Amino acid sequence: MIEYKGKIIVIAGATATGKSEISLNLAKEINGAIINADSRQIYKEINIGSAKPKFDKEISKGIHTLNGITHYLYDFVDPKENFTIFDYQNCVNNILKNIQEVPILTGGSGLYIDSVIYNYKLNKNNKNIYLKDKSIEELQELAKEYLPYMSESDRKNKHRLTRAIQRGGVNREKGKELNNIYFVIDIEKQILQERIKKRIDNMFKEGLLEENISLLKQGYTYNDKGMKTIGYIEFKEYFENKISLEDVKERIFKNTMGYVKRQRTWFKRNKNAIWINEPKEILYLASNFILKE
Repeated sequence: MIEYKGKIIVIAGATATGKSEISLNLAKEINGAIINADSRQIYKEINIGSAKPKFDKEISKGIHTLNGITHYLYDFVDPKENFTIFDYQNCVNNILKNIQEVPILTGGSGLYIDSVIYNYKLNKNNKNIYLKDKSIEELQELAKEYLPYMSESDRKNKHRLTRAIQRGGVNREKGKELNNIYFVIDIEKQILQERIKKRIDNMFKEGLLEENISLLKQGYTYNDKGMKTIGYIEFKEYFENKISLEDVKERIFKNTMGYVKRQRTWFKRNKNAIWINEPKEILYLASNFILKE
């Protein structure tokens, strides 16, 4: 559980809504530090496809600086490693014990964010072994509360269903909520679609194909946890000569839009979230929140 007693700011939202830039500018104004809440940007080597920030300097494992702002929990987990929500919460707790700046939790992984803000009571060894013997139908029944937040393929995937039950259901008892202000960056759908298309084109120009080739040469496979990521997993059939590179692009776009829908569904459950797309208003509200006794 999180032991932090201070104030914390959340900059959440769907992919490509500009969270990183908004958080960076906010941090400069309020003496803040950014804590990553993106479940893919934690991985090493997974750079272009995850839209990971391009840091100026690495201070130590998982800690970087960009434009003078400290960024925590980026680029420090091996793609083969099974990094759990318990691990994430524990890492954030350790950061909050020592942080001097205003913590700004930034990312689009709602479960990561909520595990901190709502202080989920997690247990490292809570594996629920009995789930291994359950059928798909039985797992779907146990996970029925969480099915709306899962993709169609994940609803039929035994491993994904099991993880949903373990992480999102059985082990998600809440503790005392942290003192927070929770922003969700809201972008009009059509504008967001254009941003995502442009981002995908830029990723290919920056070397997304070559990055995938490099990862495979290093011994990573698309069965590794970090490689089961949008921007990477779509290349699997390309390298099996089953689809074209243009097909890969189309699948990345389709999967990204599907993920955006699930992200928005998750964040809409938070009735206290402030849906906003005005950086100046975010600064005003965040500053007042920090200064308020």
